[in-house]
Amino acid sequence: MDAISDRVTETIPAADFATVTGKQAGSGSPSRAAFGALLLALVWPLIGCNNTVRLASEPAVRYIAFGDSGTAGRSGRSYPTILAELLELPPEVVANHGHDGEATGEGLDRLRGLLALSGYPNAEVLLYWEGGADIIDFMRAVDRLLLLSPLAPSYPHGTQLAEMLDRVQANIETVIAEGQAAGLTVYVATYFSSREAVVECDAMFLDVILPFQARNANGYVALLNERIRQAAANAGATVVDIASLDDVLHADEANFLNCNHLSAQGNEIIARLFAEALTR
Repeated sequence: MDAISDRVTETIPAADFATVTGKQAGSGSPSRAAFGALLLALVWPLIGCNNTVRLASEPAVRYIAFGDSGTAGRSGRSYPTILAELLELPPEVVANHGHDGEATGEGLDRLRGLLALSGYPNAEVLLYWEGGADIIDFMRAVDRLLLLSPLAPSYPHGTQLAEMLDRVQANIETVIAEGQAAGLTVYVATYFSSREAVVECDAMFLDVILPFQARNANGYVALLNERIRQAAANAGATVVDIASLDDVLHADEANFLNCNHLSAQGNEIIARLFAEALTR
């Protein structure tokens, strides 16, 4: 059902279903009519009383994990899956709405669509983890080879970087506000840093990152994390400070899948931090 909610991001007037099915009353071939009738029968349960399509209700969901590929999980075992196990909950209680490569502006639009579908009537918590894709997009635009440190006094793109971080912070604050308006308690997560080693990295031009490049990338991550913490403070959300786990994560390279994604073992470490935040 999560796949449905990711694909359907806006309400659709019920009157437009004739266009969707290609069937107007009294016209079309019998096969087209049969197809239209079948499609309408499948979709009809999703039509709300105000003639809009809504996500079929999933009353079991209590937690919405929303974010980029870190939430979706590249390793096969995502942190939301592990989180449900740690909380001793059935897997359907935690809905995974991670989307690879999604920046905060895109995520805000997607979250609005998800909340508008009203598919989780008993949801209580929004676990939000985005901002990393914004940083990657910015680095690719201004310094594809990561030759520059954004922390250096001579960094030439400071104004552009500040403007991008302003947008990210504003998007996160809006996400928090809209989640709270929907009755959700909102948690926002910071990002872990990359290992300063020669590591596979699909975010880089040659799919590999060198130690000095990772060091420069981590400067961007540090600046992003400052904005995530500030957004949470401004909007009244709880921070799940994944950045505080850097020493633990870096102690074992097996915690990493590549430069910016965790393995199943690494995901278990951050899932424990989410569980601790939720049970305080």
